[in-house]
Amino acid sequence: MGNGARQKGLRAGPRLPMTHAQIMAQWYFSKIQKEQPPAPAGTYAIYLLRMSKLSTPLSASLDALPNVIVTASILPFVTSTDWLNFRLQSRKFYEIVHGHDVGAALQGFGDDVGATQQQNEDEESKALWCLALVRDYRFDYRFEHQKGDEEDDGCRPLMYQTMRCNPDPDDEINPFLSTSNVFTASTAFISWKHWRKIDICLHHDEHGQQFDVSPSAQLVGPYFLRAAHLWRKIEQFCSDESLTGDLGPMIQSTLHPGVRFGRSLVEEGYQDGKLSAFKAVYSFYAGQSLGDRDGMVLPGLFGGYNVYDHLSHSCWSSPEVLTGSKVVVTKDVNDLKLTVFDVESGDLGIYFRSTRSRTPGTKAVRYGNSDDQILRWFENHANLLQKYSVGRLTPGGFKSILRYPSLNDPTNCSHAVTRGVEVVASSIYAVEIGGMFVFSIRMRMLRPEEPDYMSPEERGFDTCQLVSRYWRITHGGEVEEVRGAGVVGYYPLLREGDHESLVSDDGGRTFHEEDSGEGIREKYFSYQSCTDGGEGSMEGYLQFKAGSILGGAGEVFDVRVAPFPLKFPQCYQY
Repeated sequence: MGNGARQKGLRAGPRLPMTHAQIMAQWYFSKIQKEQPPAPAGTYAIYLLRMSKLSTPLSASLDALPNVIVTASILPFVTSTDWLNFRLQSRKFYEIVHGHDVGAALQGFGDDVGATQQQNEDEESKALWCLALVRDYRFDYRFEHQKGDEEDDGCRPLMYQTMRCNPDPDDEINPFLSTSNVFTASTAFISWKHWRKIDICLHHDEHGQQFDVSPSAQLVGPYFLRAAHLWRKIEQFCSDESLTGDLGPMIQSTLHPGVRFGRSLVEEGYQDGKLSAFKAVYSFYAGQSLGDRDGMVLPGLFGGYNVYDHLSHSCWSSPEVLTGSKVVVTKDVNDLKLTVFDVESGDLGIYFRSTRSRTPGTKAVRYGNSDDQILRWFENHANLLQKYSVGRLTPGGFKSILRYPSLNDPTNCSHAVTRGVEVVASSIYAVEIGGMFVFSIRMRMLRPEEPDYMSPEERGFDTCQLVSRYWRITHGGEVEEVRGAGVVGYYPLLREGDHESLVSDDGGRTFHEEDSGEGIREKYFSYQSCTDGGEGSMEGYLQFKAGSILGGAGEVFDVRVAPFPLKFPQCYQY
């Protein structure tokens, strides 16, 4: 406007700060002179920031604006990167963006005024970078605002949670992200800065150029925090000797370091898929080593079960393109049962390969295609781990996580003790064997240090052997009763803290002990069988003979199997 005044022969007056309204008016006037319609507020804000870089009356006037105008009416309409450029223009702009050392600029106003102004300025900076976290990395400001009310109790909002990343793309030893590198930032800006680093690693090439990705493939901070939380649960499970023994460290040793799958997926042409949650999960751990190690079958993260000649044992897979946009995320030991994620739709489901062509067949289970479906599925598994037990899938077989509910899940697992003999029972739904329920029965004789223990004198025997079984199965309003000798050919002999897996090939007239492979017996004798029909329940008793079947006279008594449910999974299958 100064140049315009001189052109008309007017004397330029002193350079005075303009009000926000005057700046707005000047901006609109310049647009009208060029016969351009007024642009939205965002364009106006960009115009002001660009002008702030020039030595013009407008730059000085912008510097004189109240901070609240800048933070409320200008900065929210430009990118966070523009904020970083804006802060370099003057000390005031830097203090608006970061809220540092504002009190030093208020000398002469009194300590009380300065302290209040410092607090207000810091709140503006905090609000600004919280806005950046909401806008750039999809934190929920409404939820965070409510959480922020708890800060007096030592709690920080979720958006202050962030993590350090490994910036080296060629590092094959250390993960891209680690649960140990999650921390609470002291300011919202520091939190944003670390999310920005992760974003750059995922979505920029080696020349620093940003990939074009769809909103459903962009970095979502809360997804990464959820992924860190579920992986921390898995790490805690693996390190808990009381839950896993030596199996947990073995599982941990098979996990591959997390990688930045953003770039590789873009190279495959998947930058527009629902990949935000997928990237979060694989940034911490990126699959498992499969096969054998030193003659031992490596345990899968998703465990398994065994019934008759069917063995299910699933591992966490490095992403493997199955066909089109479908990526395998788990596979079983036979490479036939697969959990498949569709990177385009976000759909997650279980597929089965043909044993001949090894191509995907019918989709057995579909979980849906929400943006975070794979994350919800994995979170559910991490929670279920605390309800599983570990043991051998088959007598003498390799150790695994057992997917049958254990005593840690009393809702889905029953427990009963009769004359010092304990029986634990539960079931799972197995879609891959025709939608049947596989039930697991675990039995043992209690030891002296355990609750409900009875001495040999109290129970009347040192050992006892299974003779027969009786089941009462209720489903669909109908009752089915099953009786039979032994259990799937076994007639186990129990003693305190031990058992013999005796097998009979002639209906209980002669017995021989099954080779346990490594010569190590499990805590329980366990067996699995299956039943079809709808949801319901199952109970019964196991008939034992005091002493042994071939040991002459001995009392026959019933050991109760308490009712346990037969029910379909509430959400996911593994």
